[in-house]
Amino acid sequence: MDLSDRKKKILQAIIDEYIGTAEPVGSRAISKKESLGLSSATIRNEMADLEEMGYLIQPHTSAGRVPSDAGYRFYVNSLMQRYQLGVEAISRLQEALEDKVVQLESMIKRAGALTSALTDYTTFVTTPGRVSKIKKIDLVPLGYSSVMLIVVTLAVRSRVINADITAEQCDEIASILNKHLAEHSADEISFAKIEEIQHEIEAKTDLSVQLLINILHFVYETINSMNESDIYINNAKSILQYPEYSDLDKARELFNFLEDKENLKLLASAEDEEGVKAKIGKENGLDILNDCSLVTVNYALGDRKAGKLGVIGPKRMNYAKVFASLDVISKEIDKILKYYL
Repeated sequence: MDLSDRKKKILQAIIDEYIGTAEPVGSRAISKKESLGLSSATIRNEMADLEEMGYLIQPHTSAGRVPSDAGYRFYVNSLMQRYQLGVEAISRLQEALEDKVVQLESMIKRAGALTSALTDYTTFVTTPGRVSKIKKIDLVPLGYSSVMLIVVTLAVRSRVINADITAEQCDEIASILNKHLAEHSADEISFAKIEEIQHEIEAKTDLSVQLLINILHFVYETINSMNESDIYINNAKSILQYPEYSDLDKARELFNFLEDKENLKLLASAEDEEGVKAKIGKENGLDILNDCSLVTVNYALGDRKAGKLGVIGPKRMNYAKVFASLDVISKEIDKILKYYL
């Protein structure tokens, strides 16, 4: 059902008030807003309708209303006023980010810290994943029916594999692997490429299929792990200042969740459309984030997605300011990253 203009104005006023106070909002507080020009009785009726439609919740019988997830979603999509960062704030951001002597990773970490300082919420930022390519593969016989498989990319990784292979066979297998895989990234190792390698090795050696699978699995695992980006969190303790987390056990549980990088990587791995996007409460798909909103934006290195910047806070966060901050900072990152192309 579409909302009337009056209902939209009342819903917007309730959410704006709740963002600032963290207290359930009653009709009396809204009626004092001169821009509405509505009586308390009219507002009460409209609030009852908005509650019935699922946009508001009444936490206690005698209390005012608070926004539901659906209410916040409608607010973000249709009611939120555009927030403009001041010229001075934007200038400070540019100065802090545009230090050309800093390394890429340092600049990305700084962007996360600046976002946290601007919004006063917990933030995370992922660094660009490096596309790692195979430089060389070696097989070294160790004796006692074992060989060492060495994969050289940006780093050197090795693994001992149980196999009864002669030095000549090691050289032959390594030669075939290097011919097909050198200067290839994980994305470039197709099933067809693996079949081609398998057929050539089977034709020239008596290597077992299982051993070949073990070798190729380690090669792929090595270069794929090198592609992983890192993730940094800022101001996780900020969650403790919000009334929603006055329960210390609840706050501690969320704090521990945010301190675990694997949890943050899970949040950052979600595919998003272009621009600043918000997931509100249960939209995050995790019970521990039911009382939180996650606002994210991707940044780019040339024409490819390079990383993600995110803000985590209570559902009553200042969405307009968060959206504006992420928009400005992500565009500054995009601009600066052109120097790395």
